[in-house]
Amino acid sequence: MGKVLLNIITDRLSHLEGKGEMTSRYYNPGEVFDDVHILMTNGDTPNPQHLQKMAGNAKLHFHNIQTGKSLLLKSLFWRPALLKEWASEGIELARKIKPDLIRCYGNYINGYVASEIKRELGIPYVVSLHTHPDENRTNPSFGLKNFLYYHFTAAVENVTLENADEVVVIYRSLLPYVNRRKSASHKTIYNAVNPDKIRSKNDYSSTGPLRVLSVGRLIPGKNPEHLIKAAIAGNTELTIVGEGPLRAQLEEQANSLEGPGKVIFIPRMTNDELCEKTPDFDAFAIHCDYDGIPKTVLEASLSGLPIIVNKLPKGQVPEYGDGWVTLVENSVKGYSDALSSLMDQDKRHELGTLAKEYSNTHWNPTETENKYAELYKKLMKSSAV
Repeated sequence: MGKVLLNIITDRLSHLEGKGEMTSRYYNPGEVFDDVHILMTNGDTPNPQHLQKMAGNAKLHFHNIQTGKSLLLKSLFWRPALLKEWASEGIELARKIKPDLIRCYGNYINGYVASEIKRELGIPYVVSLHTHPDENRTNPSFGLKNFLYYHFTAAVENVTLENADEVVVIYRSLLPYVNRRKSASHKTIYNAVNPDKIRSKNDYSSTGPLRVLSVGRLIPGKNPEHLIKAAIAGNTELTIVGEGPLRAQLEEQANSLEGPGKVIFIPRMTNDELCEKTPDFDAFAIHCDYDGIPKTVLEASLSGLPIIVNKLPKGQVPEYGDGWVTLVENSVKGYSDALSSLMDQDKRHELGTLAKEYSNTHWNPTETENKYAELYKKLMKSSAV
């Protein structure tokens, strides 16, 4: 009989579908499983054909379990004891499809479903943490809706971690959050990135302006306004790939500035195309107020681009302290100084090589996929004993 995996997620996969951000075998690393089921805690209806590559050669199945305001109120803001009836739908699905393992992306209300399935049916589950819940609860740039969401999820977060067979953090700054809670054994395995299209930069020569790539949502916590001003003031061609509520404002600002540099805005680009084009740039630069490593930094570093990232007001991303990233003050001068230093070809080669070596040691796509696959096999073997 073939192996069956149940992934439980809170994301709307149609958003990934629309942006072309489908990573091969993301939901079936190492082709371990023959059937891959994805249970979404929402009413999303993505096109299975568009997302098939994320399951590799396995048969891909989608399911939904509804949440919404009615459940929020009925459960008195997601109190675990009042979510049991709702989670029973997930238990019945598991009875039917008989998964060998459950994977939860995030430890929110989806994790509670996995915990209930394990309690009732004994099926092991692994949780991967992709965001920092404690930070999100205190970050004003997230807005009131997200502030309330992360406060309501606190109780189910704890239940999920307490009952998980394994917890994976995708960057080291999440370790204190896990260590403060009574959680299962845990390890750091970085996020899976495009295993097919990432190309390595080999030529660091450049003619004309410095060509810099910046990728990310244009939101307050990732506002690149200082980077834009620095690029236009210097001899830099900055390409910004991303959508968001700040886009119109930033485009207007860029058009109003005078200087030898320029800014090109591209609303969206498929991940395959982005990874193929990344080595054509001279450097990668972003602004990010969050305590983690964006996936775009993982991909750009694997390509061998020099990386520029702003320092955080308090504490720093642990991995950035290892010397492969140029950390700058979040100011026009901070970005300007970093961009000026990269006008030198030897400096670009030095920093790009550092980024490439570090990234291949820590999040090489093939090795990362193998780590997840081996973890899955270990958990299934342990549960069978």
